[in-house]
Amino acid sequence: MPIRIATTPDKRTKLLEVFLGAGSWTYSIQARDIFWSPGLYALLGLDPHTVIPSRDLYDTMIHPEDRLSHDEIVERAEAGELAVRRFRMIRSDGRLLWLESKSQREYDRQGGLSFLHGVVQDVTDDQKVRSENARIRQAVMSMKKITGADFWRTDAEGRMLDTANWAQFTGVTPERLKDHEALTAIHPDDRDIVRKARETGIRLKQQVQFTVRVLGADGNYRNVEHKVIPVVMDGQLVEWHGMSWINKQAVSDSDEAPLLRARHIRAARALIGMTARELAEAVGLSFSTIRRIEDDVDAPRSSAMDKIRFELTRRGISFNASADGAVTIALKSGTGR
Repeated sequence: MPIRIATTPDKRTKLLEVFLGAGSWTYSIQARDIFWSPGLYALLGLDPHTVIPSRDLYDTMIHPEDRLSHDEIVERAEAGELAVRRFRMIRSDGRLLWLESKSQREYDRQGGLSFLHGVVQDVTDDQKVRSENARIRQAVMSMKKITGADFWRTDAEGRMLDTANWAQFTGVTPERLKDHEALTAIHPDDRDIVRKARETGIRLKQQVQFTVRVLGADGNYRNVEHKVIPVVMDGQLVEWHGMSWINKQAVSDSDEAPLLRARHIRAARALIGMTARELAEAVGLSFSTIRRIEDDVDAPRSSAMDKIRFELTRRGISFNASADGAVTIALKSGTGR
């Protein structure tokens, strides 16, 4: 039996509308007449042989909160706000659909808006997914407010799927966080704890819990507790889900970060072989600002000094204050430029 091929534009259009669950329309701005394709009739659950399309009928089927008047349609179309629009439609059988309309404008020779042409598609399933994702995000935010903990996800290899919270807390850029093996911002002495916890989770496919020191954006280490579970589907590890919360007690090389002076900055730079210009580039300050700070014998606490402290600490410098207030500077073992 020979295959019947859709050879005319109308037949091809009908096939596309059936396969895509779509329909098309044309709206005359001047006459306020509207044309519906067979696919749109099908979406609306109407019989094209008995129903005459009209703006009034269309409006009665649109959810009351999503309806637009003729003037609003013209105003939004002129502003380009109707290129893509989602709205709710109540079919003749009572079913609620989410439709997405994509439209184009047609102008007459005098430059006036004359027609709007559009394609409408049923996006109810997609809208349900969006709504569910929005509820999940809200639940995570509520959980954070209640527990004080952050929820996060990584892929099977440990790469963060959302770096926003971690980047904000640590000051580490999302680009650097992509190097998940480096465990940037984790105290060097604690990185094996993370690696071993990951190995244990993979091997036993169960929750692991650990505490490590994390260097915050303010240059201080804090004890951060983590609970992490592997997500296994069909026997394969697909993601890690975790929660982290910070202990109230901040930890650094001393109970309180010592007040740094110009001489401490110069000494720390010298210890790691870093020039003033390199430090300026690393912290995003001008070379003259670094020089001015280093020339000031009594350089005060400032946001610039906090950035400098953080960068030097990140590169392995340890600042410690003795009982008499003297500040000692050391390079932590296993670190260097």
